[in-house]
Amino acid sequence: MDFKLLLLYGFLFGIGFGFFVQKAGICFAHGLGEIYMGKGKRILRIFLVIFIISTLGFYLSKFIAPELGLKPIGQLRGYGFYNIISGMIFGAGILLNGGCILGTLRQMGEGNLLFFVVFLSFIPGMALIVYVIDPILKQGYQVQNILLPELLAVPQPYVVGSVVILALFWLVMLSRPKKK
Repeated sequence: MDFKLLLLYGFLFGIGFGFFVQKAGICFAHGLGEIYMGKGKRILRIFLVIFIISTLGFYLSKFIAPELGLKPIGQLRGYGFYNIISGMIFGAGILLNGGCILGTLRQMGEGNLLFFVVFLSFIPGMALIVYVIDPILKQGYQVQNILLPELLAVPQPYVVGSVVILALFWLVMLSRPKKK
């Protein structure tokens, strides 16, 4: 596939996805909070749709454009102390920010200038992670690729199909009206 055509598809998808996110009022940080508090059926349905689309997208991308050389999915990094520290930093950032990057982009699209400042602060924060923190943490990581099909000894199409069918079933069950 031609790179310019791929870029055009990405741009059009980004515009459509941005419109969808803005209209739906999606923020993953607030959505996960709603799910844990038991009032997030709407956001859970949206998460399931996004999960299904991204699962199928990653699986089909190797057939559509194998020359892109996408990294294999399923890479697990270190666990334990590093994850606790990373989770605290991430949580503090979301607390100070008022939402995740998706919510920040949505707020910027709605004209909230404070979130433009928040967005600009992501740049030095990401540079700090990529150029300072990540090289330090890589010394303690035991990186390995663990892919679910290899772990289960089942071919990849069966794993992807099963996961998508389960997610679709869950989505249908959530969308059914409650019996009175």
